[in-house]
Amino acid sequence: MAGKGERLRGWLHPGWSWTIRYPRIVAFGYSAGSLLLGVGISAAVALAPGGLSRGQEQRLQWLTGVSFGLAVVVYGASEVARQGRDRMRKQNGTAYIIRERARDWSDDEPDGFYALVRRRFAAVVDVPGPARVNRDGWDWPLDAGARQWPARVDDLAGSFRVLSLADIAGRQAGLPAGVFVTAWWAVALAFGQRVTAADRNLDLCVWQRPSGGRAGKIRPETWSQRPHQFSGFTGAVPAGLVRRELSWDADLTVIRHGRSGRGGASADEPVSVLLVRFGRAPWGPLPAAGSEPPDAGVFPLTLHDIAGVIPVKGTAPVDIHELRYTPPADAPGFGWEDFPFLAAEAVNWVQRKAASLTGHVLLLGAVMPNEIALGIGIAAGQESCTGWPAHLWPVMYRKPADLLVVPSLDVGAAAVVVTEA
Repeated sequence: MAGKGERLRGWLHPGWSWTIRYPRIVAFGYSAGSLLLGVGISAAVALAPGGLSRGQEQRLQWLTGVSFGLAVVVYGASEVARQGRDRMRKQNGTAYIIRERARDWSDDEPDGFYALVRRRFAAVVDVPGPARVNRDGWDWPLDAGARQWPARVDDLAGSFRVLSLADIAGRQAGLPAGVFVTAWWAVALAFGQRVTAADRNLDLCVWQRPSGGRAGKIRPETWSQRPHQFSGFTGAVPAGLVRRELSWDADLTVIRHGRSGRGGASADEPVSVLLVRFGRAPWGPLPAAGSEPPDAGVFPLTLHDIAGVIPVKGTAPVDIHELRYTPPADAPGFGWEDFPFLAAEAVNWVQRKAASLTGHVLLLGAVMPNEIALGIGIAAGQESCTGWPAHLWPVMYRKPADLLVVPSLDVGAAAVVVTEA
């Protein structure tokens, strides 16, 4: 029943999606209307000279009336469908497609999904990422090249800003700006934070796409949904979500290559890991949600510190603070309607933990869909978000090496350039 309901919503909402699913139906309607109109005109022409028997006249009169009537109905239905399709595209606005494949990924989303995107929006813009801007094949590595992440995120945000500001016609028509993002969760977070802080008037709409990352396989009914804006969420707690806060003890070992270090870092600075885990997947040395024993013990945690921000020599004890939400037991994942709540929870929790861990070097781990990460960045980039930590360093999982890496990407408030409205 749920599957039938999803299909029905996909058919009816957001208005005229069936005209996109069956793109030839409007053209076929106009063609059928033209054919019927031609039949009616031919019948009327045959009646004009007269000299026909009464039976022939009646048949031609009937054919003329029926053909003209059906032509009006078919033409009218086709025009209503066309206008509905155009209204849907205007309601969806401009879609900005961000596809930042990473070196360590085994697959990406099929082009067929983006072909549907192109038919459902008034305009579609492919945002050129750093690889196209710099023409150097950049692919977000998690080796020594991760030192370039900050500049490359700035390139990505800059490309988006140039294109969005250049869309004068779209802004004059009041078209919303939507985004589909395929990127590392930390890149999505940093992108949302930077573009929001750089343009206080930007209302960015986030659309969901299919994905198969560590947060689980997501195959959404995208076209039966509306996008989220992730700013100023005030809704209630969604039913069925289970919230937990946990603390884990770990022995941290740091791997470094070459010269590294951050100005002001001291070997006496304590290190804390903030882990936002939305789902059941394991993270680093921590087991999958629901499988931890009552007495977890001390976990070995090894980080490859590309950023050079962890002031640890040898092995040192660290605390891993975890915010965990798991979806309902009978659901494979979170519903799209849950995403704004989860993003707001993450932002509020990170701010609370940062306030209680003053003086700590803060690392951020995550298991989450990157739409939520983008939403966190949008919320953290708002002027009203005053408690976001000044420095916050993401911890990324490098699959081929089975290693946790800290790239040189600061997603703290101090790394963001704010443009006054």
